[in-house]
Amino acid sequence: MSKALSKPQLKLLIEKITKLYPASYADASWDNTGLLIDCSAPQSSVEKPKVLLTVDLTASVAEEAVANDCSLVLAYHPFIFPSWKRLSPWSNSQHRSAIKLIQSGISVYCPHTAVDAAKNGVNDWLAHSLVRDQSLLKSSVSIEKVTPEQGELECEVGYGRVVSFSTVVHLKDIISQVKSALEIPHLQVAVKDPLADFEVRSVALCAGSGSGVFKALKQDVDLYFTGEMSHHEVLRLKEMGKAVIVCNHSNTERGFLKHVMQHELARAGVECIVSATDSDPLVVV
Repeated sequence: MSKALSKPQLKLLIEKITKLYPASYADASWDNTGLLIDCSAPQSSVEKPKVLLTVDLTASVAEEAVANDCSLVLAYHPFIFPSWKRLSPWSNSQHRSAIKLIQSGISVYCPHTAVDAAKNGVNDWLAHSLVRDQSLLKSSVSIEKVTPEQGELECEVGYGRVVSFSTVVHLKDIISQVKSALEIPHLQVAVKDPLADFEVRSVALCAGSGSGVFKALKQDVDLYFTGEMSHHEVLRLKEMGKAVIVCNHSNTERGFLKHVMQHELARAGVECIVSATDSDPLVVV
């Protein structure tokens, strides 16, 4: 049975999503966000739409969406990226997944950098993951600002965050707290001084890959925290006496769906489940 929503149903779902994560916050210069697969129909037999949340829309996640009778997949990362010129299901598993979803009437919406920039989005969640005692967070401002929605402050909306602490925090304590908050057993650290002695007063952070965002950083910080950076960037920062934490790209994003996004959408009246099969493609062995 098709799980396709009617056009008004799909429109209402997207309005609820974009109220939390405005589409105007996405970086349209390169990011492919929005309603990437529209399976809406003139009429629908779906009374209560169900949404599947995932970071990446893989073949296993597409199977989950079908098995759980979902009508929309809310995939944080763009599913169609880069642009497809043709569908080749026998040579590209993503194309095969797209066809499966379309045949089942399941639409796909991808917000990506809109979630990065939004107030209380993934980067604010990362900022709170740095310390257990939230009173230590003195301030958190965007690295690259975007035009805010009415009622929001400019400093609260944009890509990346610069976090300042009210007192010195030891790097070893941040490492322990980040591993706990992101629910990962391992991360990678670069630091020139003895790790146990390194003190942190400020952090530049960015979910996913922080390289592009960090280029716009004007403040001097002690620690850079992101999912991935190039070898030469990490080496340069270490030689400068800075510390770097990298956790693998999507490990800096996935926990946000379960701990924040699912609950925010539920409060907005969106029934959603978090994918059980979505995971970072890289593991430590």
